[in-house]
Amino acid sequence: KVQKCTVCSARGDTMTYTAVLLGDADKNGSITASDARFVLRASVNLEKCESGTELFTVCDVDKNKVITASDARLILRASVNLETLN
Repeated sequence: KVQKCTVCSARGDTMTYTAVLLGDADKNGSITASDARFVLRASVNLEKCESGTELFTVCDVDKNKVITASDARLILRASVNLETLN
């Protein structure tokens, strides 16, 4: 995103944003069974996924503030196009 003056068209500050794909725990740009496996393991504390982190936000696909097997199920369904994650 680039700021631009509406009067003289001078360019201002440039800001770069990184899009985060909901359910993409490994941040490789696609939702796969591997992401679902990570979230399932995180739901039983076999993987580290702390509340308040970006990773937690990506993994908590049902947005109930808890990583559960339900999140893993939704991610697995999304990996085979049976679910759309918003």
